[in-house]
Amino acid sequence: MSEEEICSWLTKQLRLYIPVSDQDAINIASSFNCRIVYKGEYLLKEGQYGDWWGFVYKGLFRSYSCDVRGNEYTNSFLREGSFTCELVSFHGGTVSQTNVVALEDTTLLYVNKKSLNLLFKNFSEFEKFGRLLYEKVLVNYKQHNLFRVRLNAGERYLHFLKSEPELIKRVPLKYIASYLSVTDSSLSRIRRKTRQADL
Repeated sequence: MSEEEICSWLTKQLRLYIPVSDQDAINIASSFNCRIVYKGEYLLKEGQYGDWWGFVYKGLFRSYSCDVRGNEYTNSFLREGSFTCELVSFHGGTVSQTNVVALEDTTLLYVNKKSLNLLFKNFSEFEKFGRLLYEKVLVNYKQHNLFRVRLNAGERYLHFLKSEPELIKRVPLKYIASYLSVTDSSLSRIRRKTRQADL
């Protein structure tokens, strides 16, 4: 990926939230690095430090946590355009209790903490961008918790199908079941009922 492509793509992400001049966008983009994580490889394992702050340029990550018995619980899917950062580890300086693995060959555009702080210091609009981004993360986190508590299994599936239709084709069903807090067999039944209802 060329520096021009990185700059153009990041500029579009920034302008979803803030006005930014072409020159500032170039300067901001120059602080970002590019990393490719191949399918099946981990961006982060539990017990490691989450040292990135950035965006998925292309591909798909799965974030998950394990209980004391080793059972996996999917927290989120991070696709193109998704902001990604293990915030507790990145800002708290603690090891992560989360795993992040690539479900497809995935390209990440990221900065480390030192570079991020310099960007916040040197570009007031980028600091605003970071604040708005964090607000969105908090809102999504709250909505996701309510989504798991207030909706039954069938409703959770329909909501997922409506909000993330392309992920049904890209994510193994066992991970979708984990994300929806249902068993594999329950998800299969829900999908059958949904298809029958559409006939």
